[in-house]
This record gives sequence, C-alpha cells and structure tokens, in this order.
Amino acid sequence: ASRRLLEKVRALTADDLVVALISGGGSALLPSPAPGLTLADEIAVNEALLASGAPIAAMNTIRKHVSTIKGGRLAAAAHPARVVSLVVSDIPGDNPALVASGPTVPDTGSREDALAS
Repeated sequence: ASRRLLEKVRALTADDLVVALISGGGSALLPSPAPGLTLADEIAVNEALLASGAPIAAMNTIRKHVSTIKGGRLAAAAHPARVVSLVVSDIPGDNPALVASGPTVPDTGSREDALAS
C-alpha cells in the first residue's frame, strides 16, 4: 500500500492538491523500508524500539531514518502538488512531525537526537 501511495503521488502536478489525514498509528500502517532493508528489517526495528521503552520522539526519529515515506518523504514525493495535512495527534505536545512519524512534515531529527531523548 505504501508503494502504491508513493507511485500515485509521484504522478501529480502543480495543479493537484493532496489532502492527507495523519493520525496516531500511522507509522505502523505505512511501512516502507529504505533501500537495502526489507519489511522484516523494518518490523524488527519497530519491535526493538517498542521494547526499549524509548520515548515516542526517539522512536519516530529512528523510524524516519529507515523509511522511504516517513519524515516528510510522502510530501516530497508529491511535489510539485500542494499538500495539506490534517493531523490528529496522540503525541504529547502535538508536534505534527512526530504523529505517524511525520510523512508530510520534513525530518529535522538526527540519530544523535534519538540517543539524547
């Protein structure tokens, strides 16, 4: 499904508008392993993160780095179309970059940020 979504938005033009509803749980619903990784790898990373007790901000920072759709990559793939995000937050502080690992919000976090969390 993630692959199909990326294929669909890559064909858009500047005349198109994407309305994205982003909600908690979206990270699990949009697996899209980075090049060199498999779905099993992404699942293993997610399971390790959940078992680690790390804060959600740290988990989502790592998730963004092992995905082709999270961390703003969905919005980047839709360029030059306009993207409007409606975000239903389940994250303390309501940072849209953290909800569902921010598929429409550019990633500004680093691995060092995740370790510091």
